[in-house]
Amino acid sequence: MLYTADNAKLKINNEEILASNAAISISANISPNYLMTQRHTQSQVAQNGIGGSLSFSYYITGRDFFKKMITGQGEIPFSDSQKISGNFGGLNFESGFLTTYSVNFGANSPVVANATINFFDSVRGEFSPTESAAPEGTQILNVAKAAVASEFEDGIAEDGSAAPFTVDNFIGGTYNYSAEVRPVFLMNETIPSDISFGPKVVNMNFEIDNPTGYLPISGSEAKISIDLKNSTNTAVENFTCSGVINTRNLSSAAGDYIKQTINITQNNLSATEVYVDAVIDGGGNIGNVGIGTTGSEGNI
Repeated sequence: MLYTADNAKLKINNEEILASNAAISISANISPNYLMTQRHTQSQVAQNGIGGSLSFSYYITGRDFFKKMITGQGEIPFSDSQKISGNFGGLNFESGFLTTYSVNFGANSPVVANATINFFDSVRGEFSPTESAAPEGTQILNVAKAAVASEFEDGIAEDGSAAPFTVDNFIGGTYNYSAEVRPVFLMNETIPSDISFGPKVVNMNFEIDNPTGYLPISGSEAKISIDLKNSTNTAVENFTCSGVINTRNLSSAAGDYIKQTINITQNNLSATEVYVDAVIDGGGNIGNVGIGTTGSEGNI
């Protein structure tokens, strides 16, 4: 029997997602096992545990659940609340992690987000078709009601200093997040005993109508913030990128306008600052190593 998208609900942490498309995949990490002098083999052996991914696109209807993973996932102290469970039509996994996330802002268009969750285990359950409709009263946020604020430099002022610039005409853009997530397997394990988190990066590409080529050798510090508003003109979600402009693109074509695209990259995504408050020796005593300070007056 053939089913349609209407028959498959998508739930993340038991919350229904208003998705426009979704795909779940799982794969075994295997390779052929050759004996000496052989060029052909029927033997395949596992090189690592089973892993999979869930990718989907969905409409943003308010405060987005996945945004808290940007600053929270992989940070110390690690907690189970940072894990993501998923259920696609009855097929489910219990422990996944957000690896890519993007939001598209198009002129007078619904705000669409794309997310990819990686998990390192088998998919459980069986496909179970549903017949229920999408939740009523759901309001999809539209870029037509977005408010844009910016802080960056664009050119040189008459006195030789960098000239401040404000985005007046925001045409469109994309907010992107990526994280490095790797499983840690012990001997004879098929499910990882731990997860290793690597760098996390946010960047934002956006188009404006101010064609210039100003870009210092060290880049240019910049910040752009987009507020998404509902039908009552109340801001319900915000996307901010604060980092360095590292790319500017100018392009045009016959019959088209000149397009100016800017990319801002942000590498500091920690929600809190980490510092050494004290050094504790083997006897449990707080003290210094060499010359230093203690307490809050001189935190390292």
